[in-house]
Amino acid sequence: MQPGLRETKRVQTRLALCRAAVDLATEAGGTEEVTVEAIAERAQTSRRTFFNYFPTKDAAFVRPLYALGAAFTHALAERPDGEPAWEAVRHALHAALTVPEADPALIAAADALVTASPAMVLTTEAHAPDEPSAPELLRRGKAHIARLTGGDPDRDVYPQLVLETAGVALRVASRTWAARGGDPRGHVDTVVDLLRDGIRPQH
Repeated sequence: MQPGLRETKRVQTRLALCRAAVDLATEAGGTEEVTVEAIAERAQTSRRTFFNYFPTKDAAFVRPLYALGAAFTHALAERPDGEPAWEAVRHALHAALTVPEADPALIAAADALVTASPAMVLTTEAHAPDEPSAPELLRRGKAHIARLTGGDPDRDVYPQLVLETAGVALRVASRTWAARGGDPRGHVDTVVDLLRDGIRPQH
């Protein structure tokens, strides 16, 4: 079902704020000197509007990566029982790269900011009130992998390994997409094929 005009406007405004925040931080060489006022001005909106979407400026930096992670986790939940874990990961990564925030330059820049401050992605509330937190997404993702492999999400290493490696796969595919262009699904497939052949379950 296509989103209504109001929801489309909300998505566009949130994306504009993300772009403004990430662009300003990239230009400044870090997030510290970027202000909410500057983000709002770059996005051609108001400070009040910014806080309608994000509780802090860090949330705007992290949101593009959160959006991909949320889409990935949602798609993983819909994969059928018995499907090989890496095939499920492949399809879920394809789905993640269809969200509005999945612009290669935006994702690469946001990833660079988070790489410089890795705790930001887990400690910053980039989600809306009706969305799961980043730690909750990780918990759900691990449970979905465990369901597919027949493992225990709290005891087995494999679900955690696949989930965290899938995050690396998404970052590498996104960086390759930003550098080379083309169909992002092809970059995902290349990375997943390499990982699937090298990382296998123990049972």
